[in-house]
Amino acid sequence: MSQKFRNKISTGFILAAILLPLVLLILAPNFALALEMPKNGNDLAAMSNITAKAYIVTDLQTGQVLMDSNSSLPWVPASLTKLVTALVVLDAKVKLAKTVTMSKQDQIAGQCGSGGGCMKSAPGIKFTVDGLFHAALMLSANNAANALSRSTGLTPAQFVARMNAKALSLGAINTYFTEPTGMDPANTITAADYAKILSAAFSNSYLRGIAQSQTYALRSSNNTKYNQTIKNTDGLLADGNIQIIGAKTGYLDESLYNFAAVLTYNGGSKLAVVVLGEEHLYSAFADTDTLAGLAELAQSLAYAPGNPAK
Repeated sequence: MSQKFRNKISTGFILAAILLPLVLLILAPNFALALEMPKNGNDLAAMSNITAKAYIVTDLQTGQVLMDSNSSLPWVPASLTKLVTALVVLDAKVKLAKTVTMSKQDQIAGQCGSGGGCMKSAPGIKFTVDGLFHAALMLSANNAANALSRSTGLTPAQFVARMNAKALSLGAINTYFTEPTGMDPANTITAADYAKILSAAFSNSYLRGIAQSQTYALRSSNNTKYNQTIKNTDGLLADGNIQIIGAKTGYLDESLYNFAAVLTYNGGSKLAVVVLGEEHLYSAFADTDTLAGLAELAQSLAYAPGNPAK
């Protein structure tokens, strides 16, 4: 049995367990009095064994926070950082067809060959900015993210200053970056802050198109040896219940597994879901699936008997 199928079964049991008290309340009110009725999204999430250290689910149409836990807790973003890098590069209006020559510093910043996730590259190899965007966001390639920052012509200090200014302009007031790849554990976000960054990033059609791609043929401009097919790290792209609008994964030993997505669940509301500090990537995907499924139910709780309208 595949992990994905096991996750589906788990989510189904969770939803069934949560829905049962609601059904009993409608069909047998006296019996249901013995059961505790969830009153909001956080009650639902508390019943569903979410394993993330922090999370938030926001309805992007209304701005309503449907459920959250430790959403103001400072956390290491890891490669979630790369979405802010992407926004700063877009703000700088770098042409997508511009060719960037990879440097030794890109490999060092990405910790390529020593544990950092990187695309196949070497100093002197050339890629377009468009190719670097795809590698940085789909494959989460650290060397591509560093090269993207250099494509702006800004110094490292100037680029980081723009990252922090961009985050602040989006209302991410408890967020701080030191570099563009996400490899520095001194980078800091909160789940609540990152939901704002996430929404802004995937309001951009170019970034949405990249995030929704399963694979991409990355081509070097000067050496075919470095042509490669990259795959998206987002394991929910093939999920039958979820329609991904945009998403990003992240991992460091200090952060564990992070995942953030703008999505709809079975054609429902557009949601921003951020889960931080998961022990496994598959549990980050499973928790996202569960939270997204509960979100629709959470919105309906305002109309349940005994619950005031929100």
